Amino acid sequence: MEVVTVTLRPFRAEDVPVLMDVFQEAYREHPEYGESTPQKVKRYLRWLQRHHTFFQVAEVDGEVAGFIVVDANWIDWHGERIGEIHELVVHPKFWGKSVARRLLEAGLDHIRAQGLKKAGLWVGEHNDRALAFYRRFGFRPVSWGYWVRMVKSL
Repeated sequence: MEVVTVTLRPFRAEDVPVLMDVFQEAYREHPEYGESTPQKVKRYLRWLQRHHTFFQVAEVDGEVAGFIVVDANWIDWHGERIGEIHELVVHPKFWGKSVARRLLEAGLDHIRAQGLKKAGLWVGEHNDRALAFYRRFGFRPVSWGYWVRMVKSL
């Protein structure tokens, strides 16, 4: 596995066009889990801008490689406040280069810093790459269907 130097920085409004491209490329293998049109991707990114406590963009040599969006004020099914990872996306050209690991670690650090003891996320049931990635970091499925709910104790 090639490891690259990843720099994280806060999301900026002018990032939207490049994040749309990163999102669409990342979901190309599983379009059923992404948004079907550029307009829907843009609308989803606007939603993420309103529902986060942590929105970081990963860059490699000045190029946007991915992003993570976390909401540490999310309330789960049981009425418990949880660190919800709304999105973690890496452009395919950066897969296997530790970009996702760096983003996830930063997101989990943010969740811990908010005093939370649990992180959660949803992943498509056929997205084997993502399921395996999250399992390596200790996330476990708690419900299974078209979307898999995964949680991790911190």
